[in-house]
Amino acid sequence: MSRRPNILFVTTDQQRYDCLGIADSMHPVMTPHLDQLACEGIRFTSAYSDCPLCIPSRTSMMTGQAAYHHGVAKNGEFRIPEDSKMTLPGRLSTAGYQTHAAGKMQFIPPRNRNGFERMRLVPEDYVNYLETTEYRGLYRGHGMGGNEVYPVYNSVPIPYSATHWTVNESIDFLRQRDSEMPFFLWTSFEAPHPPYDPPESFVRLYDGVDISSPVAAAWNTSEEVPEWVRTRKKSHKIDVLPPHIVSMARKHYYAQLTHIDYELGRLFGELKSKQLWDNTVVIFTSDHGEMLGDHGLFHKTCFYEASSKVPFLLKPPKDWQGALTTSTVSATPIILADIYPTVLEFAGCLQEDDQKRDGCSLLNLTSLSEERPWIYGYMNDLDGLYMVTNGEWKYLYYVCGGSEQLFDLVQDPEERNDLSQDSNTRSCDMLETLRTLLTTKFPELLANDTVEKRMLFHTQPNLTEEHLKATNPFAWRGPMRYGGQW
Repeated sequence: MSRRPNILFVTTDQQRYDCLGIADSMHPVMTPHLDQLACEGIRFTSAYSDCPLCIPSRTSMMTGQAAYHHGVAKNGEFRIPEDSKMTLPGRLSTAGYQTHAAGKMQFIPPRNRNGFERMRLVPEDYVNYLETTEYRGLYRGHGMGGNEVYPVYNSVPIPYSATHWTVNESIDFLRQRDSEMPFFLWTSFEAPHPPYDPPESFVRLYDGVDISSPVAAAWNTSEEVPEWVRTRKKSHKIDVLPPHIVSMARKHYYAQLTHIDYELGRLFGELKSKQLWDNTVVIFTSDHGEMLGDHGLFHKTCFYEASSKVPFLLKPPKDWQGALTTSTVSATPIILADIYPTVLEFAGCLQEDDQKRDGCSLLNLTSLSEERPWIYGYMNDLDGLYMVTNGEWKYLYYVCGGSEQLFDLVQDPEERNDLSQDSNTRSCDMLETLRTLLTTKFPELLANDTVEKRMLFHTQPNLTEEHLKATNPFAWRGPMRYGGQW
């Protein structure tokens, strides 16, 4: 290519892999602009978050490392390289790209740019903007009273919503940037993360649409259910939610995604009107999925498909001469850490040392499944959760209780049948194979060591208790107003 491509990186927060219109799943989601994007590029059907939680996943995107290497395996932690020039935006800034972030980044501290030249953040800058309007004080953040599941309408009109604002800030950057330089723009939506509060007009699009019930597996009601699942079900209390409320929550979730798609239409249109579309790489994905009632669970933090698998679309530049072809679907298993080397290779600044990272460039897709046939997941929750999968088989291990599960994803994509107790020879052989793969990758499991004792391959910096409290975004600091204290 004669010109280095621009790069638009779009992320949502908590979007299931099967919640795209083009996915043709049980979820009747309307996403026409993303469907068109998929037709202009590649749709990956086995993209996984190796640690399905916000901050760990975003750290993987920024560093090209999986959570079991960068050490951030739960929210409240943040461990970006001290040299911000080594982050994804830092590398691109050094290479001559204009770098801008718009929306939810969830950095700690929030104003640390981590290599970006400029940032406009949700909630920080958005709340400040909203405070200048008549809708000040109506931003719900992550819910009111801890109730994230109950569906409501957004009380902020669409032109003032965080989703609309995020695209406005992205468009402003495109209009103000130096047109002689390539750009890296990360547009990051806070939705569809709970609360499920889309604008009413988008909910109305789903009136009369059949909303399917959550997946209910037989293993989930047996005595063999993993202790982790039993504990999470108690906290989510889905059993006490009336079925019509669960259905409405799913409907509102879909509406949030349709609102995002609508706003992306504006952003894509801006690129096309400025004749930038053809020379722009577009990557779309999410930090993790959403259980949405499946297996009696909401939210994320587990390795079931609905939580750990994410949508992933990649549109190369129009005149790209590489192996990537448009309007194709790939079942090659990939992880979010792959974004780092992929973007750097598109930008022409991938270095030999980058091969040592967990992420692999997707521009070498033909050899990727041979070089990395299995991908692994780890999460620091209730002593630790582990996963190994190739997109066809999946093995899960829970340190709490020592439970394990095995799923044949080809025959059972909804994970209704746990084969870990199956006497079938094929299942037994696969169970032993995946156990061996996992303990080879994480040999400390053989020592019956817990995640809390070792913090995989990393140690926490020596911080005081006061510092930890001050930098913990989930700590209780009293009633909040406009993103600050009353």
